[in-house]
Amino acid sequence: MLYDKEIVELFLMTIKKEGSIHLPAQGSSMYPFIKNGEICSFNECDPIHLKKGDIVLFYASSNRLIAHRYYKELKDGQRRQYLFKGDTNICFDEAIYREQMVGKLVYVQKRKYKLLVSGFLARTWAGLILAIPFLTGILRKCLNIQQRLKGSRSQ
Repeated sequence: MLYDKEIVELFLMTIKKEGSIHLPAQGSSMYPFIKNGEICSFNECDPIHLKKGDIVLFYASSNRLIAHRYYKELKDGQRRQYLFKGDTNICFDEAIYREQMVGKLVYVQKRKYKLLVSGFLARTWAGLILAIPFLTGILRKCLNIQQRLKGSRSQ
């Protein structure tokens, strides 16, 4: 999603005031954990408490809001940077700084239930994605096949 800095500031103020913000997912980079159109709830994000596998909403230099999985912290001189990647993306995102973080995912509103990131299913999925890197390629292939099938049905 494309956003300007004023909208991001509004999101940050909303999280601070209300405790969380709810946004619809756009895209397929976190498929199947987060599907296009599902509502994602984010609360405040303090990088000190980030754990590998957490999903963070951040503002990229491309003026896009992205929610991807946290992998590791890097050093840029005296400043810390953070590295993220979508579950179906082959490459990591550009490293970001703390001030680019907007919120940490709390839950995904599925069609019939709320998927808590602290729950067994979410923690198991995160563990698999982190432990089995080639799973990303399999997911990407499945998505490509699914998109081709949708395209052929609409013609």
